[in-house]
Amino acid sequence: MAPSFPGAVFRILVVAVLIAATLSSHAAARYVCRGKCGDFLPDCDSWCRTAGGYPKGGQCVPPLDQYCCCIE
Repeated sequence: MAPSFPGAVFRILVVAVLIAATLSSHAAARYVCRGKCGDFLPDCDSWCRTAGGYPKGGQCVPPLDQYCCCIE
């Protein structure tokens, strides 16, 4: 007997949700904080890209945007 249409749609939805959940967990950025923003010249992003070895760069993060965190 052939599978019913609602059953096939349900299976497709389950697979789509599993794929979306897998991809979204890998897309989240992880930060590695290296110190206070004022200590990195010329700025946090440039330091992370060059001397820090993080090609995605970095940014100053809260509280008060004082910590330089590079993006893994």
